[in-house]
Amino acid sequence: MKKKIVAIVLVVALALTGLFAAQSTSGTSKKGQFSIGAGIGTDLSVVAKYGMGKFDLQGDLSLDFLNGSSFAVDCGAFYNFYDWNVVSGSLKAPQYISFTTGPLAKLIIKNGVGLGLLWGVGAEYTFPKVPVTVFLKVGLGAKIDFGESVKAGVTGYGVLGGLYNF
Repeated sequence: MKKKIVAIVLVVALALTGLFAAQSTSGTSKKGQFSIGAGIGTDLSVVAKYGMGKFDLQGDLSLDFLNGSSFAVDCGAFYNFYDWNVVSGSLKAPQYISFTTGPLAKLIIKNGVGLGLLWGVGAEYTFPKVPVTVFLKVGLGAKIDFGESVKAGVTGYGVLGGLYNF
């Protein structure tokens, strides 16, 4: 029963994200932009991001502290659902802090394999004069560990990081 409820919540959240993403007009990622960087939080990670217009594909390789110092590979699609215009008198171009949300899949490797499906939210800002983006992403979801026995549980993440935009 709990698995069905989690599945229904994730499907509804994905549908709502698509609705909000369609209203997005700006953002910090440009279509076709590739970024690479690092993050620290519940894991220590190397992060890569590819901008696709209204959403970004983001993935990372990490040492996941939340799941017992395991190796993890994450990938997700984060939709830009709101841009907050930062008003500054000295900057000629408008600047935005973008708020994103979307699904994230996690492969956890430690004494077997674990799979997780999370829902995340985040904020990011690209500096106007240098090709650097700072971001904060947090998420929560369910995981299944396939070790000596199959176990279900809850997993999460929280990462503060920076990216260099090419």
